[in-house]
Amino acid sequence: MDALQLPSTFQQISASALVSAIALALVSWTIYQRFFSPLAQIPGPLCARFGVGSWLSSRALRQDMGWMLFAEHEKHGAVVRTGRNTVSICDPSAISEIYRYGSDFAKTSFYTFFAASPGTLMSTLANRDHSEKRKAQSPAFTMTLLVELEELVDSCLDDLVALFDREIASAAKKGSDSATIELAETLQLLALDVVGELAFGRSFKLCEAGTDTQAFLPMLVSFTFSACLAGTHAWAGPSLLLYSRFKLKARGAGALRERAIECVNERVKQQASGAEQRKDILAKLFTAKNPDGSLYSTKQVTVTAGSILGAGSDTTAITMRALLRYIIGDKKIYDKVMSEIEGAIEEGNLNFPLTYAEGTKLSYFQACLKETLRLHPAVPWTLPRVVPEGGAVLAGHFFPAGTEVAMSPFVVHRRPEAFGEDAAFFRPERWLEADAETKKVMERNLITFGSGSRVCIGKNISLMEITKVVPTLLHKYDFAFTPRSPSSPHTLPGRGVDGVFNEKEPWHVVSQFFAIQSEFFVDVKERAV
Repeated sequence: MDALQLPSTFQQISASALVSAIALALVSWTIYQRFFSPLAQIPGPLCARFGVGSWLSSRALRQDMGWMLFAEHEKHGAVVRTGRNTVSICDPSAISEIYRYGSDFAKTSFYTFFAASPGTLMSTLANRDHSEKRKAQSPAFTMTLLVELEELVDSCLDDLVALFDREIASAAKKGSDSATIELAETLQLLALDVVGELAFGRSFKLCEAGTDTQAFLPMLVSFTFSACLAGTHAWAGPSLLLYSRFKLKARGAGALRERAIECVNERVKQQASGAEQRKDILAKLFTAKNPDGSLYSTKQVTVTAGSILGAGSDTTAITMRALLRYIIGDKKIYDKVMSEIEGAIEEGNLNFPLTYAEGTKLSYFQACLKETLRLHPAVPWTLPRVVPEGGAVLAGHFFPAGTEVAMSPFVVHRRPEAFGEDAAFFRPERWLEADAETKKVMERNLITFGSGSRVCIGKNISLMEITKVVPTLLHKYDFAFTPRSPSSPHTLPGRGVDGVFNEKEPWHVVSQFFAIQSEFFVDVKERAV
């Protein structure tokens, strides 16, 4: 053989050997994952069982998590393998094991990406660190404080009502007795205004403007999409963040962080000037203390306030939209809710502006709210935790330490063992007819806001706002879904929270970390009251 040919020959052999080695490694990897991994016997999508690709990343990209995961559980049962080391569980008995107070199941690295700035309550993984932060921040989110701040919500609601009235007046000039309003964006503008009032010292006046003048919505979309996608592959997170930001053409986390810094610095200047400080969540956060007794720094206050802006408006807006959709979409339910509201007014038990205390006494309305939180949880994604040392038995299966186990509110809430044989249907009466023990079980199985010590700290903000806003709107206006037609403003096909395309659906829903509705057009006209 010619000596000059040797290097080329060796290169060919080396390249061939490298390809063979890679192929052998991949085959060995898939064989191990499918037959010898501790999770080998757990059923699930093929790519998850063979440890190749990423089923969860696909769900994040395609934004179809809720219904796709539900379908896997319908096919395979209570336990489904969703990745190399990840498992989804929908047996409600596992809730108390994974998420209970004092549980040793820590959050996974998935949550680290849900922070516009490091150190938010949501992105804190260690249970002890989380407990210390929650203890410091909880006084700012008590219902007692929020009730004292109700008038701040009322001012934002006044702006929303004024917006509706302007739209109706404009439609009247064109000869129509109703205005077509897109509720998906409008209700989020309201939720953002409320967050501004409560946590940043002033409303953003988005409802007054009638549009997103601060460009919050693309920030929020970019932030949650990016964080969820990155969280499905922690090792590739930074690259996935860059990809998703490029895809959405929005800065997301950075823009949210800058907005929070701007608003908090404004309050710091007010404090330095000696101006009278108003009572709100932001003021309370400035009095929060670290474990060593020191006050929260400006940076800590900014991080906490920014997290409210990032998550607080989405969960509230999603739930308000869904609640109105379920009420408006069923005449019997609509009539019952209106009868209860009007009856309470006639009896002198309901006045406007409506107080939170009055709204909580609307028992049928509150049952509708509970049922909405059940069937259309704002977060359909799973809530992952790490199995602690010693392993754990969950849903009849043993999982070794380090396994990531998770439960999806969307899936759990549709299980007959959690809410009865009619769990797939919207039936508010279940909350009114249940005996004390059954209701206690249903409350425990309702994990819309999380469970145990990790329950969303902003839950009270959301419940107060919804309880005040929705009955007010229903009392003042008549609502009907805008029919789909060639001349209607719809550009997307109708799709429900279950992922089914249906032209009768009044909106289009995607299911990623949040179950976000868009193009929720309704025809609105004033009620004779």
